[in-house]
Amino acid sequence: MMSRLTEYDNDILMSEPYINSATGHTCITVLKKEEQKYLFMDFKLSTLLGRLGLIELHPQFNYFSKLFYKTTGFAMMGFAFLTIFYALFSYVKGIFIDGSFTLDTLFKPIVALTLGLAIFDLAKTILEREVFFKNYSKEDEDANVLTKFSIAIIIALSIEALMVVFKIALHDYSQMIYALYLIMGIALIIISLGIYSYLSKKSKL
Repeated sequence: MMSRLTEYDNDILMSEPYINSATGHTCITVLKKEEQKYLFMDFKLSTLLGRLGLIELHPQFNYFSKLFYKTTGFAMMGFAFLTIFYALFSYVKGIFIDGSFTLDTLFKPIVALTLGLAIFDLAKTILEREVFFKNYSKEDEDANVLTKFSIAIIIALSIEALMVVFKIALHDYSQMIYALYLIMGIALIIISLGIYSYLSKKSKL
């Protein structure tokens, strides 16, 4: 706990805003040294800012926002589970029921699993940050979330591009230009993500 506090005065340390695991409210913790004792004080951030006249509180809007994030997050998790179930079902059906051992049977479930994982990870992040408990916030958390989600999408697109190349190679080489366009698009996404990561890290220096 002490390592997460920032010193603002010789006798006062303060934490970054975080969601309290007991109350679910956004709080800050202040530590003050009194002689040989340490006093820990938790403040509800919205109440504190309201008392200081820095914000106007709208409990109804806050409740609606939280409900919206909760509904959206769980809905996305539901879609993620459906996507994963579809991937497993299509693989089992293609291999064991239809007896079709093709590129589509192999690669499409992998793409669906990757997308399901990306959607679930995004939903988990939304619920953790906006609804339920989370740890002390990190400065690079937003960049990490975007990077993880983008990497999952890049993997899915790369698998799809590989499948397209195989299909074209087996049937019609004249369509190979479309596979090239897809690969170039993926490369552009990777370059853009690299530039974003570089600029994000550079801005923190």
